Amino acid sequence: MDISAVLTIASEVAGATGLVTVSSSASKWMKKTARLRQQADVAKEVLGLHQGRMVAYRHDSRHVLYNESLHPDNLHGLVAASGNDYIRAQQAGRLRIEDEISAHVTHDLVLIGSPTAEGLSRILFGYEPDGDADSLALGDAPVDLPYRWILSKNQVAEGAVARRFVAGRGMVERPNWRIQGPDRSFVPRVDEDGVLLEDYLLVTKLRNYLSPVALDDGRAVISFGGTHGTGTRALGLIFRDKDVLRELVDQLRSRPAAFQMLFRVGDIAHDPKTGSRARTIELVEKAIVLPDSDQVWRTAAQALERNLP
Repeated sequence: MDISAVLTIASEVAGATGLVTVSSSASKWMKKTARLRQQADVAKEVLGLHQGRMVAYRHDSRHVLYNESLHPDNLHGLVAASGNDYIRAQQAGRLRIEDEISAHVTHDLVLIGSPTAEGLSRILFGYEPDGDADSLALGDAPVDLPYRWILSKNQVAEGAVARRFVAGRGMVERPNWRIQGPDRSFVPRVDEDGVLLEDYLLVTKLRNYLSPVALDDGRAVISFGGTHGTGTRALGLIFRDKDVLRELVDQLRSRPAAFQMLFRVGDIAHDPKTGSRARTIELVEKAIVLPDSDQVWRTAAQALERNLP
């Protein structure tokens, strides 16, 4: 099955830089903000993003406020995760810009944004419309995960909102989505005016059960999704904070094929022009390594197939 992508990285051949293709909708942002960061290479290797094969980065604009354009917070996350590849391809003359990019579900996939904004995440994790364009319920989830987003208005009290700035849009008010964990829920902290003080970023790596071929080839899906855009934007902190990097190396020393990690982000700077940006990040609990067996992923693939229209 072909899918859209916002950036793809082709496999390296004989040590040469892989061809990077970026969508025209993201290219100006990448050119303006991408920076070469050595620590990002280490973080990507630990997370399993440096494997010398085709990788497709997605940010599907399903967000109710950004259904025709890329969300600025998610673009920050894209730059953090792929900026080094973009710059090296540019330097090597291996950068291509196209209006539309197609990838395939058999590739390694990086999903930027929660299911609120990222359409393929809805299929992968089992979210479905909940009677409102801005509300998603967790249905028949293909994989039972310890952490999951709560994105249904039916599960958030009326009046429980989070307010923050988004670049180009000013102050926005959203239901205060949250994360349900194994033993408790994690609710982003706000002040008396509902302004966001802390957010959460959920990192999930799974085997790619979107395709039998992908499973056989050992392909992976990595999702970076905040409870709000500020959490997703904080992906940049994972790739440059030395303390977080040391924790990543320690927690993922065995290079598990599937895991979840929940981060709390805080010290949020609220700028009406550039948006709300977290300046600190910490791992909430130890990484949870997920069961990894053929049976788990084949069962997930079958459940996903049943959920497809």
